[in-house]
Amino acid sequence: MSYDIDIATHEPPSFEDGATVTVDGPVAVEADDLPEALAAVVLAPRWLTTLSIPVDASARRREQLRTLGRRVAKEYAGAAFDPQEDAVIWPNGRPKRVAALKAETTYIVRLGWYLPAARWPDAPAALVRALARRCPQVLPRRYGVSEPFQPYDSVEGFATFAAEEETFWLASRPSFGGHAQPPADAVGHLGLDLDWRVLESDPRWRATAVDLFAAVAAGVGAFYAEGWVEPGWNVSSTNRLSIDAGRRTRGSALRRGAWRGLPPEPAWLTWFGDGYGEPVAAALAAAPPARRRLRRPVVPDVDARPEGLLVRLGDPPRARLPWLPLPPELVRPG
Repeated sequence: MSYDIDIATHEPPSFEDGATVTVDGPVAVEADDLPEALAAVVLAPRWLTTLSIPVDASARRREQLRTLGRRVAKEYAGAAFDPQEDAVIWPNGRPKRVAALKAETTYIVRLGWYLPAARWPDAPAALVRALARRCPQVLPRRYGVSEPFQPYDSVEGFATFAAEEETFWLASRPSFGGHAQPPADAVGHLGLDLDWRVLESDPRWRATAVDLFAAVAAGVGAFYAEGWVEPGWNVSSTNRLSIDAGRRTRGSALRRGAWRGLPPEPAWLTWFGDGYGEPVAAALAAAPPARRRLRRPVVPDVDARPEGLLVRLGDPPRARLPWLPLPPELVRPG
């Protein structure tokens, strides 16, 4: 038996050889491996380290262990968790990780998930649960059909509303908010907008966006999902969006609520679920992506999972990407 402090970080911490505690790890983890309270306060947790002393250690030694856990968590921009109390001991409160950015015309990163109507009733709650575990600061703040929106009250209240009504919501940085479109025919759609400037500059936020994208896709049973960079948006200093005259849009995958087929345009992130994962994986294995006169080569990162196929084109999100060799019979008509 021992008295433990767990430390979750994005980068693996190191310790001096003369440490007076037992150090277990760091071991590789994902957000789903951690208590939700711990996962929620670490950007893209990748490593878990446990510090231990004998269970019968004095109160003074226990406090020294907690102090060490806080110091390491602070040094490595992580979080420290006391399993005995089932509580985070560092940081205090919910960290404000994203500072205000200047108003300008820039890009945004748009995440979108498409799912069958049978999965829709549980989808809004699944989205909120994924946000709460991975980046609670981008949870809905206000939502509704049109402004003025009502305050976010609870997971249940939001999920019930969004399951029945086309819903828009506002969120805090680095998200601008999102959109839930119930099935008009056989397909429902969830969307979330993120600040490209934050993802481009901070690899932890990029990793968080990728984790969230895949977690929501698997959690809602999406048969297709995409995350792309869209130019031409005015971003205000108060974190609100408006359309610039030079905005360039991506074609919709739905027409009157009906699924049109896989979009031909490449995206930074794509998810291929039921009916698409295996044929797309075979097509990617058989032919390389079209280069499209890129300055720097972009090699697809293909991650085959039980729930679907995750494809990532490059590390920072880009607007110009190579075209994927998708099976032509699965691609929507031009």
